[in-house]
Amino acid sequence: MIVIKANTYVLLYANFLLLSLASVLAKLAGNHGLMSITALTLYGSSFILMGVYAVLWQVVLKRLPLTVAYTNKAVSIILGMLWGALLFNETISWRMVIGAMCIILGVILVVKNNES
Repeated sequence: MIVIKANTYVLLYANFLLLSLASVLAKLAGNHGLMSITALTLYGSSFILMGVYAVLWQVVLKRLPLTVAYTNKAVSIILGMLWGALLFNETISWRMVIGAMCIILGVILVVKNNES
């Protein structure tokens, strides 16, 4: 049985937050001219966040089984929906909510199964 500490999950979800913020920066950059200073700064910041994410992902994988870490990565889809609604006035449909609920249920099942 593998015992996973709570701080490992905090690191995992903080890492997914970084990944989702990198996507937000890239989307914001798309609203500017391709070679504008603003776009390049936003894309560069997104690239840096993705680099930090990649390093932290390796740290997480040393502490968690790949199946658990990768299954939890689906949470970034939910974060993407939330950022879209909050920052870009995108609509969250019922289908999206049902899909998010399925993702959350799947994450709970995998984590509970790993704890047993």
